[in-house]
Amino acid sequence: MSGQQLEGLVALVTGAGGGIASASVEHLARAGCNIAAVDVDREAALRVAARVAELGRQAVAIDADLALATAVDSAIEQAIEAYGRIDVLVNAVGVGGVSPVADHPEELWDRVMGINLKSIFLVCRRVLPHMMERRSGRIVNITSRAAYQSRGGTAAYAASKGGLLAFSRVLAVEGGPYGITVNNVAPGTTLTPMTRDFYGGPEGQAREASDSGVVVDPPRLIEPDEIANAVIYLCAPGSEYITGTTLHVNGGSFMP
Repeated sequence: MSGQQLEGLVALVTGAGGGIASASVEHLARAGCNIAAVDVDREAALRVAARVAELGRQAVAIDADLALATAVDSAIEQAIEAYGRIDVLVNAVGVGGVSPVADHPEELWDRVMGINLKSIFLVCRRVLPHMMERRSGRIVNITSRAAYQSRGGTAAYAASKGGLLAFSRVLAVEGGPYGITVNNVAPGTTLTPMTRDFYGGPEGQAREASDSGVVVDPPRLIEPDEIANAVIYLCAPGSEYITGTTLHVNGGSFMP
């Protein structure tokens, strides 16, 4: 990938310490972006920022609980104070949680919705006017195959990601007249540290890929870099007329 594609732009990435998010940060930096890395875990944000600095780009680490409006306001203010602008917003913050509906704890539902959906609303509510004023911007939200393909025990997660799809479409309509595009990337099961622990070694990971319906050979979990490549595609020059859509990266396990 050319280092000139996004040269000099500023990208704010939420949940920056996560597997998909940190890969996206690295790809954005390699494409020329300076980074505002936002994570509830300050040490994780600092690690990501240090990696960006190694790549020769500027980075600011911001710790914030994005389910809180006041924390979101502070985080966006810090990013704009550091760079004076936000050109790209990648909402990669997210948590899981497994429980059948009949036994689903209310606290788990509220936590998943607060982080996976409400936080993205709060961040976009704050960033959108800034992009509107500049009459340009790229917003990419990381949704999930789970928004389309149901599995037992994933009610809160699937509902949050399905809600994100609907929210993104509305955001695309409202941002379009200002030169802002809004799109989603929907990963299949991705080989993040969390899924690596959950599915165990190569045999367990291959079994999950096969069970989820991956059709490429050999069946395997998605690499975070593959999701990051999709993020870059939706942010790079040439994507100006792609908005309100979802790019599926899942090895053919869901074909809309």
